Amino acid sequence: MIKKILKISLIIILSLYVIYGIGRISVVNYDSYVHLEREPYTTNQTYDSITIKWNTTQDEKSLLYFGEDINQLKKVEIDKKVDKHLIKLTELKECTKYYYKVISKYIDINNQDRSFRTLCKQKEFQRIWVIGDSGQSGVNQDRVYTEFSDYIGFDYGKLDAWLLLGDNAYRSGTQEQYNRAMFRPYKDLVKRYTPWVLIGNHDQRRFTFDEIFDFPANGETGGVPSGTEAYYSIDDGNIHLVMLDSERVNRDKDGNLAKWLEKDLESNKKPWVVVAMHSPAYTKGGHDSDDDGDSDGKLKDMRENFVPIFDKYGVDLVLSGHSHNYERSKLIYGHYGKSDTFSKEHIVNDSDNFYDKSKSNKGTVYQVAGSSSKLDGASLDHPALPFSFNEMGSVILEVTSTKLVSKFLNIDGEIKDQFTIIKEINE
Repeated sequence: MIKKILKISLIIILSLYVIYGIGRISVVNYDSYVHLEREPYTTNQTYDSITIKWNTTQDEKSLLYFGEDINQLKKVEIDKKVDKHLIKLTELKECTKYYYKVISKYIDINNQDRSFRTLCKQKEFQRIWVIGDSGQSGVNQDRVYTEFSDYIGFDYGKLDAWLLLGDNAYRSGTQEQYNRAMFRPYKDLVKRYTPWVLIGNHDQRRFTFDEIFDFPANGETGGVPSGTEAYYSIDDGNIHLVMLDSERVNRDKDGNLAKWLEKDLESNKKPWVVVAMHSPAYTKGGHDSDDDGDSDGKLKDMRENFVPIFDKYGVDLVLSGHSHNYERSKLIYGHYGKSDTFSKEHIVNDSDNFYDKSKSNKGTVYQVAGSSSKLDGASLDHPALPFSFNEMGSVILEVTSTKLVSKFLNIDGEIKDQFTIIKEINE
């Protein structure tokens, strides 16, 4: 009798697990692909093309107008009726600003100041706004955004690019969470800029990220073709920006990501190399890079397997999120272990805020900027990261061919940290 009861109980438990599993799969698929109204945005920005996407509440033809002159826009129409719209514009001019507007019967689209630009092979000055773990909508997110807007005098023409370091929509990166945490609060940026965006550990809980964004897999934006949208590089102006998926791909030192990264960095001709990845190599913030099990070993893998590659090719700056704090190193080199193994021997330049790489391209600055909407309580005592704050904020990069300046602008509008790297190259 007892065996029969146990057998029935086991069957019931297994049945509940199966039902739960099926339910979770259904929820994930629904949250990832559910149809929501979404105003137009651009993705997969290249030198001569761009993709424009938007969602309407009912099926209709895709209809937009674009051109260099806002008063002379060319009509593009796709005859097929859909509710998820995608138009790829090709044969565009390099480093050129275009205006566009989208016409819909079923959703109200604000077309004022709607524009995009193609990538630039050369650009004298660039300003990039960097936010990390920005996906918690609310007053703190708004304040961080407002302080940056105030910094540029609410003139979005003073911005060249917008970089998001992952965890862009809490808690699970669903379609509605992306609307709530990115497309609505940053609508003025979405109308003007193609976001350069990483996937974070929260974003990867759904398939939404891959549904929303398209990325270059075949070298369309410069660098070595990767053959995948998970990692790629962007040559824009003076910057070679390397976008690494630290969350979903193989992070072994002999894996495809590491092999591609070596080839890509070896071929680079741009004066500045900036690497962006969600999981940091060094942190004592909301996460702990000394804990081999933290984030399923991602932090350990990025430090042990990828920092040596950054060192080999003289990467200038590595940007990460994940820890909801701000942390920053000096110019360092050759540290692949835990924090208690860090010493002065790993410091290439012991200055607090000025690093000259003119004579030697040795050394990298590591910046953890994951406090654009959330904050963790943390020790912030990693010896490689002496400039660390339990404060919300964002990072502003200002770059010329010979100077890279990074500023941490906190939630109160104060530049709490700033450093400069220079490369005066004598021809």
